[in-house]
Amino acid sequence: MDQEVGASRGAVLSRGLVVRRLLERQQAGELATRHVRAVAETVGVSERTVWRWLEHTKATGQVEAPVRQGYAVSDEVWARCWAR
Repeated sequence: MDQEVGASRGAVLSRGLVVRRLLERQQAGELATRHVRAVAETVGVSERTVWRWLEHTKATGQVEAPVRQGYAVSDEVWARCWAR
């Protein structure tokens, strides 16, 4: 499932879609900074973020953001905090 990213005027685009389209342009030798800038403005992220998305996809082959693992505080840590 593609991760949705914000867009102007209430439209929603998937991160996977925009990354795949940019990579298609790059593979065709047609990717320019203006394309990345336009995507960034459309989805409401920084230009640098879009470049990172492209780097991530080229490095891992995955168009979506990695799933973040949450941090859980163990009972032992809670006990130590409250013992003070």
